[in-house]
Amino acid sequence: MENVDDNFINQLRCLIEEYGYQLPMETEKDTSLSFDGLKLVPENYQVFRNGTEIVLTGKEFEILMLLVQNRGRVFSKEQIYDAVWNNEYVFDERNMTAYINKIRRKIEPDPAHPRYIITVWGVGYKFSERTK
Repeated sequence: MENVDDNFINQLRCLIEEYGYQLPMETEKDTSLSFDGLKLVPENYQVFRNGTEIVLTGKEFEILMLLVQNRGRVFSKEQIYDAVWNNEYVFDERNMTAYINKIRRKIEPDPAHPRYIITVWGVGYKFSERTK
């Protein structure tokens, strides 16, 4: 249908609707990401664990998305800060640790033994490449 005139398509839609038929709504491509019971819906800033929505702040979601989109890659606290805050605030290592801990408490089944956000001691954090 790439070569069909858009005007013709619009006329056809109007005719179909005039006779009482409803065309199915065009749906957007599903951009959600799923890993072992965890589902992220980027366009809505939503996170679900086993079907239950988990509320994250905007920055928490952006940190999680950075790690998910670069699954297996280790980011230092400063790299995460630079990517998410774009140097809007002064970097504080303890603040980044607090953010990671908050995200873990919300998304991890057992935050004391995380399976999604993994600590690479002395380096930083990564999203586990073992998740399916």
